[in-house]
Amino acid sequence: MNSAFDRRQFIKGAAAFGAAGLLGADEALAARRARRRRPARTADLLIVNGSVLCLDRRFTVTEAVALRGGSVLATGRTRDLRRLATRRTQVIDARGGTVMPGINDSHLHFSGFGLSLPPANLPVDTATIDELAAAVRDAASAAGPGESWIRGGGWNENRIGRAPTRHDLDAVSGEHPVILTSFDYHAVAVNSKALRLAGVTRDTVPPPGGVIEKDADGEPTGVLREGAAGLVRRIVPAFTPKEVSDSLVSGLGYLHSIGITSLTDPGIDVGTLALMRRLVREGRLPVRLNVLLSAGASLDSARAALAAYRPLRGVDARRLRVAGMKVFADGIPTAAQTAWLKQPYLDGRNGSLTVAGATPAEQLATLESIIRLAHRSGMQIGTHATGDAAIEAVVRAYVRAMRAHRRRDPRHYVIHADLTPRATLRTMAKHGIGANMNASIKYLLGRTLDGVIGPERTDWQWPYRSALDAGVCVSTASDAPVTPPDWRQGVASAVLRRGQFGGVAGTAERITLREAIRTCTSTPAWQDRAETWKGTLQPGRAADVIVLDGDLLKSGAAKATDLDVTTTIVAGEVVHERRGSRRAAAAQAGLARTAGSAAHGRACLEAGGCCCTLTREILAGNV
Repeated sequence: MNSAFDRRQFIKGAAAFGAAGLLGADEALAARRARRRRPARTADLLIVNGSVLCLDRRFTVTEAVALRGGSVLATGRTRDLRRLATRRTQVIDARGGTVMPGINDSHLHFSGFGLSLPPANLPVDTATIDELAAAVRDAASAAGPGESWIRGGGWNENRIGRAPTRHDLDAVSGEHPVILTSFDYHAVAVNSKALRLAGVTRDTVPPPGGVIEKDADGEPTGVLREGAAGLVRRIVPAFTPKEVSDSLVSGLGYLHSIGITSLTDPGIDVGTLALMRRLVREGRLPVRLNVLLSAGASLDSARAALAAYRPLRGVDARRLRVAGMKVFADGIPTAAQTAWLKQPYLDGRNGSLTVAGATPAEQLATLESIIRLAHRSGMQIGTHATGDAAIEAVVRAYVRAMRAHRRRDPRHYVIHADLTPRATLRTMAKHGIGANMNASIKYLLGRTLDGVIGPERTDWQWPYRSALDAGVCVSTASDAPVTPPDWRQGVASAVLRRGQFGGVAGTAERITLREAIRTCTSTPAWQDRAETWKGTLQPGRAADVIVLDGDLLKSGAAKATDLDVTTTIVAGEVVHERRGSRRAAAAQAGLARTAGSAAHGRACLEAGGCCCTLTREILAGNV
């Protein structure tokens, strides 16, 4: 008998008997195994037909992701995950677009972001002094009679030729005191009325690191830089709690529209923390929010901040968490030349540390004492440091504090880390010290610092490649509202290192697209001490997900900014969904890819500069 015929007959007969006989038993076993593989739960939300970037160790790319109960249920092929859907399951068709973990902007001044935009802030990113004066004149006219403060920001002396002076402002402000913050938040221009109210005269001594500019007669011009700006800022009326609350909610709406689901707000006070706690408990801030308390500029101010802080209660730590303390070491390596460098700027000047102390030695001692205090108090420390001398000092202080008081994995990090020396990168990797860099600011700068710090240091600024190769955990952040909080620009710049107006600065420090994506998702989760539960799309991880309208990996870094965020999900809940055109979505967000923030960004492009926004001062109305 033909064996092939026998086999076909056997199969046909076995099928007729169902589970009877040898073949039937195998089929029954396969069915039982299939039932065991089938998840016991079904999905609340299913995203299908996408390019799903899981961001796991292997950088797995698949087609679909299922969410349930605020967590990732499963990832895999669309046809496999569809079986998790019921009639109640919300299904989102990604249509070939990228699906990835929500963006974690690990250095974004959230408490000041909304307040930096109109109507709270008068934009003065003008092309000329006359245009700036006209904007102030209009604001004074709208304010009417009296002495109400006119607050604005965005001026750039490189763009308009010089900083606006009190004489420019006196002619158009009437009786209103005026304070206009520069695009980089490191200087203010005020009128004579504001100087009088603050008691600033030709004899006023500026604080350490501060500058009160004077004219040929020795009188203040109205331009105050770094710490000297605080002489006027301290008398400006603070925004009301309602104004701050409303700005937090509206600002978050925009952040959701570009895919941000987690952020770190650095340098806040306990009053702002209490306000955030209330909004979180009321359900008005659907975001993962980490904060750093402000240490201030002295050991006494750091002690006071720690004494005022009480651990949060009655709030989910995955929604609001005090991560640690923010320290401010130096300024920025731009035209202001306030970053502290080992070798001076090309014109021979140099910056300094910005903490208390009459001499560099005293300032170093203050810096180390603040860091030692915060470390012993159990705080994670993020320190603003941009100049190579300042960064070396900060890392040295971290290491000494960790050796003097042993703690398991404190995860301190350097904020900005512009000009980190190569040897210091190795020290950071050895001791688990992270770096929080700003690729989007690299895009804003281009080669504009060649004449300030020289081409070699311009190429080195933000050494992403060297840091990653050394083993440093590198996060990418926007520093908004100093620059727009657009992570897509950051990703593109980390890969390309191209400037807005042309030119490439530091091809040797380019990183890959996949590495760049990690720096704004999974690595910031490490910075947040949350890498075990967020930052990747793996079963059991937080269901913080975004959907783009195109394939990021196929489009490449050069086209990253062309992709739009169509859906943003926080803890399994859709918090943003684009309806209609991109233009309509931007208008709905109320910012059109940021009104005020873009103003700072445009100014930053031309001047070349950025640093950590002083959140406390923004809250005080100094924008």
